[in-house]
Amino acid sequence: MATFTCQILIGQKHSYDSGIINISHSLYLSENSRPAWILSPTNILDEQNHPQQNITWIPTLENMLEDALVMIGIYVLKNKELTKLANQLFRQPNKNFIELYQDIDSKGLEQLYYQARKIESSHKIILSVFQGSSILKQLPILKHYQNDIEVCKSIFTKEFSLWSRKFEEIGDLDD
Repeated sequence: MATFTCQILIGQKHSYDSGIINISHSLYLSENSRPAWILSPTNILDEQNHPQQNITWIPTLENMLEDALVMIGIYVLKNKELTKLANQLFRQPNKNFIELYQDIDSKGLEQLYYQARKIESSHKIILSVFQGSSILKQLPILKHYQNDIEVCKSIFTKEFSLWSRKFEEIGDLDD
């Protein structure tokens, strides 16, 4: 069974307050033997009442977080330059299931990362990164992106251990 280790909310920043409004999509990172990013619309029907489907990418291990940001640029922001480039570089660009190690070469991915970093937008993303997520070490890449970003990391976990047969706590709630 796969474990979800990150959730990204995509919406807009509020003009005067923190947080996020008008959330349009969620992106979930599933990890175990093979990671996957699953992009889901929060409104399952588009503006013309057509059903929207989830889109799944099997990311690269080295740039898993940037792979998610490219997904956001293509499918949520619908950035014309990034989408055009992706259509040129992906072997089958219109699939809802893409395996990045197979469907595009590494030089093409680098071009997509570069183009995604140039997108200036009023959208906001909030990343909730759970304990043990592979993207924890990739978070510094977010400084290269031109939008509002908020990162929430685990500060406390309380989990029942099958080995010790008791609850074990990591972190602190008193800060």
